[in-house]
Amino acid sequence: MVDRFPGRGAKRRDRLVQHRLLWRPPQRQTGKGGIENQSRDWVIDKITVGITYDSDLEKARKLIKQIGLDLQKDPEFTPLILQPLKMQGVEKLGDYAVQIRAKMMTVPGEQFVIRRKAYAMIKKAFDENGVKFAFPTVQVAGEGEAANAAVAQRTLELTQPPAAA
Repeated sequence: MVDRFPGRGAKRRDRLVQHRLLWRPPQRQTGKGGIENQSRDWVIDKITVGITYDSDLEKARKLIKQIGLDLQKDPEFTPLILQPLKMQGVEKLGDYAVQIRAKMMTVPGEQFVIRRKAYAMIKKAFDENGVKFAFPTVQVAGEGEAANAAVAQRTLELTQPPAAA
């Protein structure tokens, strides 16, 4: 059990020794992968996706649930997924998107690979079923077509990074 993390290194109490000796690993072991928390055998991974206001939330929920079941059936991921991906509901109503949240329980350290696969499957399923991803847009209002075109052009110039020389 890690007792504390002072400015340099870490101090660990040895729970197997009766007097609970304090053990201090060398500094080089406390960096990349030297000490890690192994107190849990599971991780809850949360995914947030923004969809448009006119998208069908119930359809999105069903698609995410099916993706979770498909991931769990995949022989590559079966031993790694403890609870399948499922939608928790609407996380937030944003300026241009309905943020929906999903979660799954996985083996620690494996959630990143599973999350990447889940995102790819969500993208494909949403595209095939008419659930649209939200992204910011700009609406320009003004008098006449020339004014609209000029304002739109100036907006694009201001929002795009300068071209490399």
